[in-house]
Amino acid sequence: MEYTLPAIYNIPSPPYFLVLIAALLGLACGRAFEVSLKQKADDWSKKRTTKDLSDVTELRLLLPAAGVCLCSWVFLGSALTIFAVSWAQGFTTAFFVVTFSVCLLWTQMIQVMKAIEEGGSEALEITSIF
Repeated sequence: MEYTLPAIYNIPSPPYFLVLIAALLGLACGRAFEVSLKQKADDWSKKRTTKDLSDVTELRLLLPAAGVCLCSWVFLGSALTIFAVSWAQGFTTAFFVVTFSVCLLWTQMIQVMKAIEEGGSEALEITSIF
């Protein structure tokens, strides 16, 4: 005899609602991260703070970034389950993809901020690369 959960605990298959909610919350967290990053850059440029621009361990940056990561993980994991992948496989794959991407993006952001500290905004000119 197979045990099934009561109807209240059934997760709809495929999880279109979860994909939509994760996408909307991810956009909101991304916007909050953008505003926090611009505010940090403005504070640094006006010299109202003594912290380095490349010091990104502030709660105002970490919290929205964690929200983006979580929403990206749920979005990608749910989207994979739509294409006939099991929940465990979809969310495990999404975890590794999102973790790898976030690590790459975070280190790139730190490098860009260090370049701005050393050379100003002119350090990011595309013509200076060549």
